[in-house]
Amino acid sequence: MFRACTDQERATAASLRVAWILGKNKRPFTDAETVKECMLASIEEVVADEKIRKSVIDSIKNIPISDTSTSRRVETLASDVFEILLDKLRKAEVMSLAIDESTDSSDVAQLCLYVRFFDGECFREDLLGLIPLDGHTTGEVMFHKVVSFFKEHKLGLDRINMLVTDGAPAMSGRTQGLSARLADVAPQLRSLHCLIHQSLLCAKLSGKMLHFPTLRTAGLQITEVMTGFMDALKTNFAARFEHFSLPTEVMRFVKDPFSVNVEGEFALKAKELIVTLNEASLQLELIDIQSSDDLRQSFQLAGSEKFWTHEVSHEKFPHSRGLALFVLTMFGSTYTCESAFSHMNAIKTNNRASLTDQHLHHCMRIAMTTYTPDFPALAKSKKCHFSH
Repeated sequence: MFRACTDQERATAASLRVAWILGKNKRPFTDAETVKECMLASIEEVVADEKIRKSVIDSIKNIPISDTSTSRRVETLASDVFEILLDKLRKAEVMSLAIDESTDSSDVAQLCLYVRFFDGECFREDLLGLIPLDGHTTGEVMFHKVVSFFKEHKLGLDRINMLVTDGAPAMSGRTQGLSARLADVAPQLRSLHCLIHQSLLCAKLSGKMLHFPTLRTAGLQITEVMTGFMDALKTNFAARFEHFSLPTEVMRFVKDPFSVNVEGEFALKAKELIVTLNEASLQLELIDIQSSDDLRQSFQLAGSEKFWTHEVSHEKFPHSRGLALFVLTMFGSTYTCESAFSHMNAIKTNNRASLTDQHLHHCMRIAMTTYTPDFPALAKSKKCHFSH
């Protein structure tokens, strides 16, 4: 009885690993049966001993990797790594979100949520969720979807420090946009129009006026059209950064805490960023950091990010480290969402157009997650069925 149970668990663990590999490579569930055929054919050729060959073939035949079984395994694996992510997120002090929307091959609008946070060891960027949008894709609809998602998974909106979007009206509208609505429930949230999108927009707006620097050397007259264009461009960029600013002193502090003037406005500017920050405590911590030869040497060897994550003690420097992690957690663009949509299009092709939203979400999570499931533990926790 014990031996049969062990064989069953091993067969299930093997099926989980096959499903994981297929998911990582964005392959259809039906490919699992092809994998099984390949394994059996390979064993027939490479194992010379007949008894061993028969034993291995019997074990492989008992691996449940039909398309239906693989679909269930994918769901199990995706749920497991999602729980790992949620557990880490609930312990994180702050998180940054990149949100974008695109349609899949079935013309279903999908809202992609990507998260960046410090998990105690390193900064993680992972797929938080893929939310289908039925009907209108307004800022109001997106807001309620995001709020419901956070509430369902017991995540705090008040810990979001940055929201990066593509700058579309539904995302960045002044009153009804997603950014504006989230700012009402997340006091420390700052919004940013993706820097990559802004660069592309600038190039697009420039059009035929890319040669401004050469106009004067060519002796050409600067016209009202040209100056009007520059004024409009300046106004456009000012509006896009209207609700986003990071004090120079704070950025300098994160980059190199030993270059900051303790007696300057650093602590005051830091409090503008994090209203709960204690200015006096932050100044005292900075003095201690700058007075430490060991920390100075660690900074020179480790670099900025590793210095704050591994060299500076949270117990001794809670305000300084908290401020640094707050800034380092911030996204600068929605490139992760763009990458997610590329994965989405590779998974839900025209040949797999019937893939459900739930299965699409599971497949994308496996393909993009930075976490790895515990295969043996999952095999022991599930009821296993041999394939026939």
